Amino acid sequence: MHMHHHILAALVAALSLASPMGAQVNVEVDLADRRVQVSPTLYGIFFEDINHAADGGLYAELVRNRSMEFSRDTPDGWEPVSSQLELCREGMLNDVQTQALRVRVGAEGGGVRNTGYWGMNVTQGTKYRLSLWVRAQEGKPGRVTASLQGRDGAILGMVEVPGKVGKRWRRLEAVITATGTDPQATLVLSVQKPCTLVLDVVSLFPPTFKDRPNGCRRDLAQMLQALHPAFMRFPGGCVVEGNISPQNAWRWERTVGPIERRPGHMNANWGYPSTDGLGFHEYLQLCEDLGAKPLYVVNVGIWHGGCTPVDSLQGWIDECLAALEYANGPVTSRYGKMRAENGHPAPFNIAYVEIGNENYNYRLQDNSDQSDHYPERYRLFYDAIKARFPEVQCIGNVEAWGTDMPTWRNSHPVDILDEHYYRSPQWFVSQFHRFDHYDRQGPAIYPGEYAVTQNYGQNGNMNAALGEAVFMMGMENNSDIVRMSSYAPIFINENSSQWHPDMIRFNSAQAFGTPSYWVQQLFPTHLGTHVVGSRLTWSLPRPQGVRRAHPVQVGVGTWATRASFRNAQVIVDGDTMDIKPGRAWAAANPRQGGEWAGTGDTLRQTSMAQGTARLCPISIRDDRYTWRVEARKDGGDEGFLMLFDYADRQNYGWFNVGGWANTQSAIEQTAKGNKSKLPGGRATHIKDGVWHTLQVDVDRDSVACLVDGQVYCHGMLTGGDMRGVYSTSTLDEQGGMLYTKVVNLGSAATDGTLTLSGGHAISATITRLAAEKGTDENTMQEPMRVSPVEVEAQVEADGRTIYFAVPPFSISILSVRVR
Repeated sequence: MHMHHHILAALVAALSLASPMGAQVNVEVDLADRRVQVSPTLYGIFFEDINHAADGGLYAELVRNRSMEFSRDTPDGWEPVSSQLELCREGMLNDVQTQALRVRVGAEGGGVRNTGYWGMNVTQGTKYRLSLWVRAQEGKPGRVTASLQGRDGAILGMVEVPGKVGKRWRRLEAVITATGTDPQATLVLSVQKPCTLVLDVVSLFPPTFKDRPNGCRRDLAQMLQALHPAFMRFPGGCVVEGNISPQNAWRWERTVGPIERRPGHMNANWGYPSTDGLGFHEYLQLCEDLGAKPLYVVNVGIWHGGCTPVDSLQGWIDECLAALEYANGPVTSRYGKMRAENGHPAPFNIAYVEIGNENYNYRLQDNSDQSDHYPERYRLFYDAIKARFPEVQCIGNVEAWGTDMPTWRNSHPVDILDEHYYRSPQWFVSQFHRFDHYDRQGPAIYPGEYAVTQNYGQNGNMNAALGEAVFMMGMENNSDIVRMSSYAPIFINENSSQWHPDMIRFNSAQAFGTPSYWVQQLFPTHLGTHVVGSRLTWSLPRPQGVRRAHPVQVGVGTWATRASFRNAQVIVDGDTMDIKPGRAWAAANPRQGGEWAGTGDTLRQTSMAQGTARLCPISIRDDRYTWRVEARKDGGDEGFLMLFDYADRQNYGWFNVGGWANTQSAIEQTAKGNKSKLPGGRATHIKDGVWHTLQVDVDRDSVACLVDGQVYCHGMLTGGDMRGVYSTSTLDEQGGMLYTKVVNLGSAATDGTLTLSGGHAISATITRLAAEKGTDENTMQEPMRVSPVEVEAQVEADGRTIYFAVPPFSISILSVRVR
């Protein structure tokens, strides 16, 4: 065996933990070791109108297309009842509404039906508030009757609407008390006599969250309330930007005031119209009702497909300042007065403004990725905001995709940076230490959009929740720099979806939380004021070794770097094979092949392409081998890639040397198309013009990577499966509560021990989220299949030792009262 396999054997021994008989998780916590203060705003929420999260979702309005503006062709959501329907555009209610519904009633009792958003949820005994604007175009309709009807036509509630209908527009109101229950009910408006009516702004509301007029659906808002969000980011997301035209961007001023004065707009980013009933004022009111600080995202004059020139931004800046005046200004100001007239004299106090949404990517000159001159745009908004509202913290964008190391690439002042991550469960696990080395002198960090979006099952499974939980624990440990965070997106209507997964799934009558929702609920409600020192050791049965596909290949690559390679060797079972450069080296990724050429004994890559690679022209069928090559950086941004275990484009590993902007080296594994970074790594900077000997030793499922004879990183290949135990502890000093979170990613059950020093335990309970399999998830049929349970923990008489079980695929939160 090659000598470096002795190194790998020792590493394998370290990774090969005890037998099942000795399986154990031990957490030692020193209550006197107070570390970073936990940010009181660490956990918040991010709301965007996607998947019908607003209309047909959180916004409680039951009537679909109440203002008849959803389509220029047909009255979407409306059906005739012994009548004929057509849209009309003359004699409008006001200068905002552009269409109304003409109803030609041909028989007594005829009228119109609204089907709601995939049915209206009607429950017996509930009172529903109806309002409508109506005028008679021809004839005298007599009495107007409103009824709630079930799928079978049964009457579930009926009322005669007070007031006479004449030639002029009139607003009518009534309350319908339901006498039956049906989640697929409809609203029917009928008249006593044949006539022609014109209807507009027909609205039906159930009781709302905190009984707010024009408010939110109770059960969905209560699920938000249970998250105890410290802040709420709104209204987006891509909704802020709009698509193709700035006219369908979200513009705050058209979303306030009486609903008949709101024109609505096309939510072009997600493909459906919006009433804007859930508008700027309602968002601010919801923040207040949830006890969440408002975080408002503003448009910087960029939309998907276009932008306002950077020297013509004043209109967008004025719009931002007007919104802040509406929310924060005195009633003596123009927009503060408007707020008071809308029922809220006291300021709402927006605390944060995010300047743009995902607008600082790569193409700053041509806007092909919505990034046109972002630093210049940001500074114009920043200066204007700070001059008028110095108390507001400004949040900047960084790269939203294409890198795991987004950066603020300018010298402008910024309070907070918003990082976005949509990745695999394995990736989130690999980021447990992500924030450990962030510059504490730099801006605060806000992972404002993050979620597992690969290998999540149908609705969002336990593996997704486990990966996110480990990531969140890393944020807790570093909440001196990570001040805020929010999962995305929140809501999905099961009848209309554009994005998966989401943490709350609903229909007209039901809603449930995914395992990710429960993690988002449990973590902020079990959080102390300070991180305390803790030490975790664990020993679980080692899973069976990963069986790789045969044969596999090895290779070399670069990322935005020019490099040379020579003296390539593969060693299998003591036999050394020298690989000469030549045409037989195949492209690992022909779409980004780079510019490769073999000259003499050297293989050179001379382009600045990202992710370019070449595979050695040999096949390896052994589970143990060494892959070695000499490499020199000839210029560019990073270092080298050493590919190993390459089966196909969806399954391979690489040793990334000098990656992440030439700052570190680590092992990355791509399994079933999902790339993740193995724990560990080493700070690295590769200089130009220096030859290095790179080596990868593979022993079944274990790998060690060396640079110039030194082990830089090692780990165990998982084939996409997760394993390991993670823990973090925080202490609520005033409440005298210790919260220790323990996450078991794998399929092995074991026992746990929590040992305290610097204090004693009085009592302890455990809140546990666990599943039989990592792929388990909740459904409408089994909404609580994966949900928290409370169990007792055993506290020893000495008050220093607590015993608990550690089930597979579990999150256990120990709440320990201490003194």
